[in-house]
Amino acid sequence: MPDPLDELDNFSAPGLTMTPLPAAEVRRRGTRMRRRNTALATVGAVAAVALVATPIALAASGTGDAGGTPDPAETPTATAVTWVTTIPPDFPLTSGLPETNGHDGSPVEARAGYEPQAVDVCDGEGWTPAETTDVQQATYTGESEGGQERTLALYPSERAAGLAMQSQTAQVQACVIASEGEGRSAEVISSDDDTLVYADHMSDAGDMFVHRVVRVGNALLLDSTYAMGGGDPDVVQQTADLLEEKSGGTVDAMCVFSADPC
Repeated sequence: MPDPLDELDNFSAPGLTMTPLPAAEVRRRGTRMRRRNTALATVGAVAAVALVATPIALAASGTGDAGGTPDPAETPTATAVTWVTTIPPDFPLTSGLPETNGHDGSPVEARAGYEPQAVDVCDGEGWTPAETTDVQQATYTGESEGGQERTLALYPSERAAGLAMQSQTAQVQACVIASEGEGRSAEVISSDDDTLVYADHMSDAGDMFVHRVVRVGNALLLDSTYAMGGGDPDVVQQTADLLEEKSGGTVDAMCVFSADPC
């Protein structure tokens, strides 16, 4: 069979004037093109391998690099908190309260359980120690009507106490809306994530109950006092301030129920 490249030497066509390359030159150029294509394919393969390998190399690099992944053995882990679920015998629940009741001279002491002394404006407004692990209450009664009650409740965890605090706040706020403009009404004096202070105005005569709820760790403290003069905002605030002052020692001692106990 004749070599097609040899026929190029005699190539001609009507109307065209060509000077074809010699067959040897055509072969030489074809060999050079094949070598160049082979080299480009090799470079491309090497680059693809490098792109795949780069993330693996970075992941395997030491933690000293800015983008390095820390060694799992060096990663700090959260320490589980063991919450105090029983009130210590020496907890100062009665700190700031009179030592004896005014009406009969009996001692003001902490006792197990909870019996609400205050009257709520709305049904379901007051705090109830549901799903608690331990509850104690101390009550002071004066010579005439009125007095003060203080209750400490422990929950299984800080989260459970926080949910109880949120529920109490929501109930009081709902009562404020429902009782607006009525003879008996509720008023939020101050509120944040860990403290709620509110007043229950029992009548237009000015008699009221002022309440203060404080959360520390998995514990909730409820202080309530009866007072007159609820028609004057300054008297309401002064009563709330006095309630906070009297319970200062008890609140300070509640650090024993925090995630980092005192």
